[in-house]
Amino acid sequence: MGNKDFFKDLMKKENKWKLILALLLLVLLYMSISFFTSGPSNKTTMAKVDSNNDNNQSAALKNYEEAQKIELKNILREVQGIGNVEVMISFESGETKVPAMDSNTQSSTTEETDKEGGKRVTNQKTDGDKVVMSSSNGGNEPLIVKTYKPKITGVMVVAEGADDSKVKYDIAQAVSTLYGIGLDKVNVYPMKK
Repeated sequence: MGNKDFFKDLMKKENKWKLILALLLLVLLYMSISFFTSGPSNKTTMAKVDSNNDNNQSAALKNYEEAQKIELKNILREVQGIGNVEVMISFESGETKVPAMDSNTQSSTTEETDKEGGKRVTNQKTDGDKVVMSSSNGGNEPLIVKTYKPKITGVMVVAEGADDSKVKYDIAQAVSTLYGIGLDKVNVYPMKK
């Protein structure tokens, strides 16, 4: 097993755990919001984590990451002076989904006067945020308003022609611009002949 295979396995396991951790945090956030915003007459319900849904999300994330690698390889192969290309992309975390929130703000003012003529004014403000749920497939799920794809934190490129310093710089500059990361996060190496 080469270094390339080892790093691919490491990235897959690390991203899988990060995805699981992110999902657990979302479930805990939903449960705590539900607990604090439900009234005494409402029943608290625990959200079920559907394993098929987790597998689908994991597969979609893996497909996104693989598509990024393929697109980068294809675009770099078109650059003058570059032959065969291999890339490795490091992602910070899994997808981040932002649920729709229902905000409710109530305020009230109470004025009291005691027997001696003293006056007391009490202002009370109550803020409540609740995740908006939608019904689908016989269950309730949070309504997602925005999804952030995983952030790219580093890229390694091994390319034929990268032994030329201009080609090496062009590759690093292209990757840096494409993904919005600093040149220090892009490593370019010449491919073995």
